[in-house]
Amino acid sequence: MNVERKRETTPVLVAAVDNDRMALLALKGILPQLLPSSQWLWGTGDADEALDKALNPETRPKLLLVDMSLGEATGVSVCRKIRTRTDRVLLLGITAFSVETYAERIAAAGAQGIVPKADIPQLAQALCTVAAGGTFMPRPMASARSIASPVASRTSAASAPLASSVSSASLASPAGNPTFRTAIEAHRLLANGGTITPGRATGATDTSTPDSAVPATDRTTKLGAKEAETLYLLSRGMTYDQIATQWGVAASTVRTHAHRAVDKLGAHSLAHAIAIWLSR
Repeated sequence: MNVERKRETTPVLVAAVDNDRMALLALKGILPQLLPSSQWLWGTGDADEALDKALNPETRPKLLLVDMSLGEATGVSVCRKIRTRTDRVLLLGITAFSVETYAERIAAAGAQGIVPKADIPQLAQALCTVAAGGTFMPRPMASARSIASPVASRTSAASAPLASSVSSASLASPAGNPTFRTAIEAHRLLANGGTITPGRATGATDTSTPDSAVPATDRTTKLGAKEAETLYLLSRGMTYDQIATQWGVAASTVRTHAHRAVDKLGAHSLAHAIAIWLSR
């Protein structure tokens, strides 16, 4: 009886990595409403710090929220590094952009789901589902409410169905969407040197040579034209804003091209991706 009571009252330790300070403050503020059984552990905007804390038993959270855009690093690379090392941390991707942009790659990196920051009810559902050991794929959104404002977020969270349970049927991925795997299964696949192919059946592995063992000349052929051009211009000393002005697009679009290049090249950072590209 005492053991069961202790298990029920043990809080779910939650941490987050997001380079948007206001988003971190908002997440911390509304977490008790989104996941009543949780306890905020820490928040950081630095990918390396998040890795160190997530892999340290003294600062390791039960559930880590990972923003997809982290400056020079990417949320996908953070998830992959953590999942390769451990199955003790549940990983939930969060993004201000379309989840379709990142869903397949973060599933392949060993995360348990991804959810828009803007949809508070789905964020609550995702937290509850992943914290309970499940996986989560969000429904398409018809409208969104931003988490950027703490006041607005708390108002939205108050009306969210936080206490409702989410059936596995309601979380099933539509045809064409990637399949997220549990932390244990994803770790087993990645730790053994394999890769996760989101579209395949559970337990399937891709036995092809890992990216790290592929010559740079072969890896750079994976890049799209804009991704390659982004690395070229960055290598010439241009900033995201300067490239965006030159192309007539938003800086966030250029940053997305850069992050995709990092992931496709299997690089540890943007600087590493540029080095791989220059050595082709």
